[in-house]
Amino acid sequence: MSHKNDFKAFSISNNANRISQERYEESQSLQSGFPPENISIPVLNKALRQSSTITSVVANFIEEQSSDDVLDDGDIAKLTAQLNRALEQKISNISNLPVGVPVPWPTVIPPAGWLQCNGALFDKSKFPKLAEAYPDGRLPDLRGEFIRGWDDSRGVDSGRRILTPQGDAIRNIEGSFAGTIASNYHLAIRGAFYASQVLGIATDGSFKSINNVNTDTPYGFGFNAARVVPVASENRPRNIAFNYIVRAE
Repeated sequence: MSHKNDFKAFSISNNANRISQERYEESQSLQSGFPPENISIPVLNKALRQSSTITSVVANFIEEQSSDDVLDDGDIAKLTAQLNRALEQKISNISNLPVGVPVPWPTVIPPAGWLQCNGALFDKSKFPKLAEAYPDGRLPDLRGEFIRGWDDSRGVDSGRRILTPQGDAIRNIEGSFAGTIASNYHLAIRGAFYASQVLGIATDGSFKSINNVNTDTPYGFGFNAARVVPVASENRPRNIAFNYIVRAE
């Protein structure tokens, strides 16, 4: 829909009766204004051309960004409000990510026009652009999750489709029992293993004699990954918690 813009540039044709830029900058009238008894039409046309051109540019910007009529009705407050809205819209257009892109947000409440990535269903008729990104009408649930780049045949994370979840996993943790047979039998443990009775067992990985072992004393071995890696109830890298949100419209 076309909107009305009353502000037009003046004296813009190539053959308009106006002074050149060089002569305009040298004109005394540029500094002192027009004397009442001697107004130079070419200089006046030049002055009107410059002021009306920049006015027209601003008015066109308001019309294009705000989709409002820009009227020459003397309402300065309305024009100011229209210009502010146009600037806000332009800034928003520049900074906006495409609808559907998850963004880390530093508060628990998403801003207007955004939804939390919590796995909830959304109205596809209300958010048609969001439905293009998520055709099943359900937001991704990124609460407590990390995002991983899609492999796309690279071979690092093979066999995955976009938006598919993946369970946790860790690299293999190894340990070993090492022994030598000499005049006595020597035994050492390494890695994640530990000894429940250290007599004859070197818990630092070195060998230790087990001569004269009391057969009534129980001996055993255990496995504890905490001996070699940090442990918790989940596998995770270092992280900072943000609230993942998605632009909905």
